[in-house]
Amino acid sequence: MASISFLLGMIPSTEKVEKADDQLRADFKAFKEFENSEELNHFLELEKEVTSSQFTLRKKKILKEKYKNSEAYHKEVRYNQLLKKQKGDEQPPELKELESYINSEEFIKRKQFLTMRPKERYETTEEYQKESEYQELKKSEKIDWYFRTKKKYPFKELEKWECTFEDQFKGGKLDTAKWMTRYYWGEETLDRSFVLEDDKSFITGENIEFYDNKVRIVTKSGRATGLAWRAGQGFVEEDFDFTTGMLSTARSFKQKYGIFKAKVKMAEGSVAQSFWMGSDSMLPHIDVARYENGKLYSNYFWGSGSAPHKSISKTGGGKYEDDFFIFTLEWTPNKLVWKINDKVFKTQTSAVPQDPMHINFSANLKKDASDRGLPNAMEVDWIRVYKLKES
Repeated sequence: MASISFLLGMIPSTEKVEKADDQLRADFKAFKEFENSEELNHFLELEKEVTSSQFTLRKKKILKEKYKNSEAYHKEVRYNQLLKKQKGDEQPPELKELESYINSEEFIKRKQFLTMRPKERYETTEEYQKESEYQELKKSEKIDWYFRTKKKYPFKELEKWECTFEDQFKGGKLDTAKWMTRYYWGEETLDRSFVLEDDKSFITGENIEFYDNKVRIVTKSGRATGLAWRAGQGFVEEDFDFTTGMLSTARSFKQKYGIFKAKVKMAEGSVAQSFWMGSDSMLPHIDVARYENGKLYSNYFWGSGSAPHKSISKTGGGKYEDDFFIFTLEWTPNKLVWKINDKVFKTQTSAVPQDPMHINFSANLKKDASDRGLPNAMEVDWIRVYKLKES
């Protein structure tokens, strides 16, 4: 039995959980992009130079320089001395050379530079331009955000994982490279759809719809003929008065261990709706989330088909119908953890499966279920699967 907090629906809101997760991923992407940007590289190079001892010494020299201590000043003094001693029009070579220098643009600029006030002089230099740019960049929101984020670095857990499978169902049609619309065992052995002994709705590929960038598995009234599994008889051709649908990655994607999460809306009513995982054989079977008759289940079945072991957890209340929730299975070699909106609902540490499993979404009207409230639609907004990156 699940805790009272789940029974009362005392869990984080789906919007809050999804928004926080989306923001974290967006921040991580922005952080990595900026980390490799020319803008940051330029800032770091500028910072390295501006904060270096060599730069400090250059700045001090510029601020302390005096014209009277300069080579230019001494040349001007020498020039004036020689000019006073000159007799006649003929200039000695030294005087000619100094006169050429004193009248040069180089001397004029040098004297002008060294006779400025220290602060004004510094403001004309390349060093000042670099220091000013550095201080301005240091105050920028983007660089400030980068270094604040780097200091707390909230991405340690996120960067351990890589996304191995994802579908956001935004194309308006089913990606058949990812999904098939019948049971794996029917696909492999019969090349036909079939249903189980306690089903009174038949699985067709026609009951998958798209609306508002979401996929819907619709259970409704409708005639169909197909195979049903009957103990002692095997597969029997039967007529059905109801149809439904399912999605499976059994042909395209299987994974051992990782994080499997989907945002799902379970519809009100008596239709059994499930986000589950299966293997190449009937067992093991994991219900990440199963909703039926006002009860939400997280189940695990393992062992042999004739005498299976089971672990069943459930919670009740209308809180979990007609609204989206994020259902998660975290699977490690030694543990299975079920979560609803990031809150732990169930944990299993024994008989943990060790073979790859595929993903399924399905809806079924069971033999003893009322057909009141049909048509009925289970909706999936997105599905994501992650695995630990190889170290």
